[in-house]
Amino acid sequence: MNANRKPVRHSALMPGVSPAEVYAVVVDFPAYPRLFPEIKQARVLRAQAGKVRAEFRGNLVLPFRYVLDLDCDAQAGIVTWRTVEGEVVKNSTGGWRIAAEADGTRVDYEVALQIDAPVPGFLLRKITDGLVTLSLPAMFASIEREVGRRR
Repeated sequence: MNANRKPVRHSALMPGVSPAEVYAVVVDFPAYPRLFPEIKQARVLRAQAGKVRAEFRGNLVLPFRYVLDLDCDAQAGIVTWRTVEGEVVKNSTGGWRIAAEADGTRVDYEVALQIDAPVPGFLLRKITDGLVTLSLPAMFASIEREVGRRR
């Protein structure tokens, strides 16, 4: 069964945090298993001049794996990605936009993904919602906690 999602967006203001601090956490892909419970393993396959290929493995109702090509621009505070290959997660595009605002940092996140798994529709929706909608507030809170931990 296959489920396509329209892009999901989430934004938050992180007071007292610099864009550079948030960006450093967002691009620390090997730290993702510690930061995000659904990710069990993350590794950088190659990195060169703002271009990163990274593999992510996890489990949310059933195991998943995907490889992303990421464009990382520290000066602009932007990270974008697209799926290169995947099991369960067949297609994902999205990005982060990180910018100074007021006395903190505005963090904007957008993701669209396609899930393909041999499971009933209700279970597929649970997987998709878990990967996207339900995990977003926790993901942002984890990034903010990690910035504090790194200080």
